[in-house]
Order: sequence, then C-alpha cells, then structure tokens
Amino acid sequence: MRISQLTVQNFRNLANINLRLEAGAVIVGENRSGKSNLLHALRLVLDPTMPNSDRRLRREDFWDGLGKDANDYDPQAAGESITISVEITDFEDEPTALVALKGALLKTDPIRARLTFRWGPADTVEEGAQAPYRWSIVGGENEAQVGGDVREYLFIAYLHALRDVQSDIRNWRRSPLRRLLEAAAAAAPKEALGGVEQAMTEANAQLNQLEVIEQLGTRISARTLDMVGDQHALETSLAAAPPDPVRLIRGMKLFVDGPAQRDLGSASLGTLNVLYLALLELGLDQQLLENEIAHAVIAVDEPEAHLHPHLQRLVFRRLLNETPRTITKIVTTQSPYIASVAPPRSLLVLRTTGDQTLAAAAADASLTELEWDDIGRYLDATRAELVFARRVLFVEGYAEQVMVPALARGLDLELDKLGVTVCAIHGTHFSTYVRFAAALGIPWAVVTDGDPGDDEDADSPPAGQVRATRLVETIGAAGSPEQHGIFCGTTTFEYDLFQASAENQATCRMVLADLVTPRQQVVLETWQSTTPDCAEFLKMIERAGGKGRFAQRLALRKLTAPEYVAAALQYLKA
Repeated sequence: MRISQLTVQNFRNLANINLRLEAGAVIVGENRSGKSNLLHALRLVLDPTMPNSDRRLRREDFWDGLGKDANDYDPQAAGESITISVEITDFEDEPTALVALKGALLKTDPIRARLTFRWGPADTVEEGAQAPYRWSIVGGENEAQVGGDVREYLFIAYLHALRDVQSDIRNWRRSPLRRLLEAAAAAAPKEALGGVEQAMTEANAQLNQLEVIEQLGTRISARTLDMVGDQHALETSLAAAPPDPVRLIRGMKLFVDGPAQRDLGSASLGTLNVLYLALLELGLDQQLLENEIAHAVIAVDEPEAHLHPHLQRLVFRRLLNETPRTITKIVTTQSPYIASVAPPRSLLVLRTTGDQTLAAAAADASLTELEWDDIGRYLDATRAELVFARRVLFVEGYAEQVMVPALARGLDLELDKLGVTVCAIHGTHFSTYVRFAAALGIPWAVVTDGDPGDDEDADSPPAGQVRATRLVETIGAAGSPEQHGIFCGTTTFEYDLFQASAENQATCRMVLADLVTPRQQVVLETWQSTTPDCAEFLKMIERAGGKGRFAQRLALRKLTAPEYVAAALQYLKA
C-alpha cells in the first residue's frame, strides 16, 4: 500500500498541482515555492490529530490568482473551493487496508482509493444568501463522507522544520517513546514485574528513612494542612517512583552518553533529531505490527538544519531507499546532500512561476534502467545542486565547469543571481541529463566541443555538430540545435577560448608560462608571432599539468567568452 498521487487545487500558492509520488518522495524547491504548503495540504486530508478548527480555512488560504483582476475579490463570496485529493494504490492483498478504505474505493483495475478534503460552500442554503463554508473529507467516486477512523488507519507522522525534539520526547502525549514503553509494559512477564515492585518498594522505603527526606515529607504535609485544614489537606508522600511496575515502565526516560546517563538536553540538536527519527520508526513499526494502522506516512519538513553532511547522507540514504509497502516517506529539503542519496525517480521539483507554483516529477523522464542508474551515480552532493537550479548549463568537463562562471561575469551575468548551475557530465552523453532536467521542468542548455577530425572529409560536419543534431532528434524536436539550447564550438573549449581574442591569447600564454619549464617557455615566446594549432596548444596544456590546473589558474583572469558559450548563457538568461 502506498500513496501514489497528490492533487491540490486553489490552496495558497498551489493553484493546480498534480503529483505522482514514489514510495519515498523528495520535494525540492526554492524558498516560498510551496514545499511546506504541500505537506500541510497532505495533513488536511490524512492527519486525524489535526484539530478540526485548523481545517476551517480562511480567505488568505485561497490561491491569490483567483479573481486577480478584481481588487476586492472575495473567493468565498464567489463560491470558490479548495480541494486536496490523495490516491492510494497497491493494497489489494492487504485485508486491513481494504476494510479501512471500503468507503473510498474507485472503480478501477487495479484497485485504487481516493480521499478528498474540500473547503467549500455548503450544499443547502436559502436562495439569495451566501452559503456558509464547511470542510469535509470524502472518499471514492461518489464522494461519500469519510469518518476519522479511516484516517486513523492511514497514520501520518509530521515533523515540522523547527521542531523542539527534546520537548516532544519528554511530553507523554507527543512522545514517540510512548508507544514503545506501553508495548513493553504490556509484554513484560508478570513474574518479573513482581520482583520489580518489591525492589522499588524497598528502595522508596530506604530513601524515606533518610532524615532529610523524612523531615521534608513532614514539612510538606504540615504546610498543606496549615493552608487548607483537615478537610481539604492532601495526603502526600515522597518516592523516587511509584512501585507499580507498569507505571514504572511507562514513566521511564531516555538518557544519553551510556553509563553517564546524561539528560537529553546535553545532546546536540542533530543527535536528538536522529534519535527522534529512530523512535518514530520503531513506534510506527509497533503500530503496524499490532494492526492499529494499515499504513504510515512519515512527512519531514527540511530536516537538514542541524545535521552534519555525513549524517544527512547516512540517515536519508537509509530512510529513502528502504521503503516497505507499509510506509510512505515524504521529505522536503534544500540540501544537495539529501538529494544526492535519494533515488532519482523520487525527486520532485516545485517552481514558482508568476503567482503560482508548478510541479514536476523526475519519474516522468523516459529513461532506461541503465540511464536511471547513470543519473543515480552522477548525483553526488556537488552535482545534485542541479535539481535546485532555476536553469542548468550542461558542459563536457571540469575545465568548462570552472571557466564558464568566470566568463559569465565578463558578460555582466552573475550565475548565482540567475539561478544557473553549471554541471559537467564528464563526457558527451548529454541525452540522459537533458531528459532528466526536462522532466523536472528545469530549463537547460548544452555547450559541447566541435571536435573536428583530422582525417574527415572536408564536406562532412564536425563530430560535435553531428552530436548536437542527434540530441535535437533524441528530445523529439525539430529545427537547429541553437533553437533548443544546444551550442557547439569549433574545436575544443580550451582552443576556442584561446582563439576568442588577442587578449585571450596573451593571457593564456602568461598563465602557461607560469606552469611550464623554462624550455617550454621558449616555445611560448614563438606563439606571439605564430599562432599554434589546436593539437600543439592542448599538448602545452598537458605539459602544464592538465586542463583542470590550467582552467583553475585561468579563471582568475579577465577573458572574452567564445561566441557559442556567450550564446548559451544568453539563451539561459532569456
């Protein structure tokens, strides 16, 4: 059983969202793109612990785009509705789930169920009067009223971004430890509990034999008697804990640092967050084992705030890749470390466009299993930044990745302000990556080398141009490569950069001179009068330590961008 679809209409900045969800979904997006709103929408449908008063939405909860041409537009006076639907699949062989969802089933094969939250005008109202607004949760195609018991079987555990983990663990009503202690108390053998009760009774008696404890107990009783008299005085006693073993187990507390048994307040916020997730998972496992719930949803809002990068990868690699059918996991994040360990199919991007948010799912990309594996290996913590980008420029190698931002600054373009990420794919196999970016709704461009062959027919196009043309065909488009954001150089990136201007040539000679031997410096002197060919230039770069070292030094200088690189950057800016 899993949640397979989430649809939201007219809720805050989520005007019309329809998302296909994987068992472990990772939602990324810029600030204010609607990540937290999406989780709140999910809670409106599924969370039985949410007070009914929180489901009574307000005028400001409607999408601002409704009636945007009218300054005094009131969506409720106009009869607008907010609708949030959740579709559930893969439960045909789960009896508990079938019983729980019987009122929400759809007439489909395979079987599915739908739960819908609606905030809208009441059906019955006197003619001419404005209908009062009410919330309802309905199920199935007939939209029959659904009771809270159904949503109790679909339990949602929501962890908001700025949670106080220490307080939540200590609070008996909210603590994820509560379920575990109650189960332990119920399962403890009675013969063992008898010994615990006797030991605790003796321990309390020994404590009360201490003179200072005995005096304190006497003073408390005397003071309450003095305050309210015999008729109202409380009968008090001091004890380390009640001798009842069941109450003892339920009252146990967590400590950290082993034998030192330090209070939770001494642990770091990151450690407490890991502990909380562990307790939460164990508690949900217990509820599922006892058939108290049919399915659990763990929804975590931006968990990276207090976690070291290594912990982010460790915790969420496990959380997102181990997805049993009984648990759906949804995480919103702005961390490339979490995105890098998520299954690529699970990535969802929210993007603000105008006055609403658009959503895109990586799973919509038409990729083979081998290509999905390539994407999974590619998205390390650095490259995973591409899923957070407004636009992405794919380049062949490290040299372009280092140099293009510097060249952009020479064109008065600040890539960070434009939200452009430069991603090196370390090859020329762009097809997989552009389809992945397109599925996520990320505008992209490609910069690739011309790669003319030494022995090619003079009438044959260079290998780079052939590559660009084939890429246009792969994405199912027509027209020139440049029309679709694919820009091809003349030779290689380094030599095209060298040839872009006389100033570039002088700068390249100066940088190379600092990196090569005196003998090679003599050769560089001859370049002032005789321009080297591409092969000679690349050979000198290799002797200077390679393309990466050359690019790092060159990026510190002011250079003119080759025309095709400048065209790619302007394409992304538009």
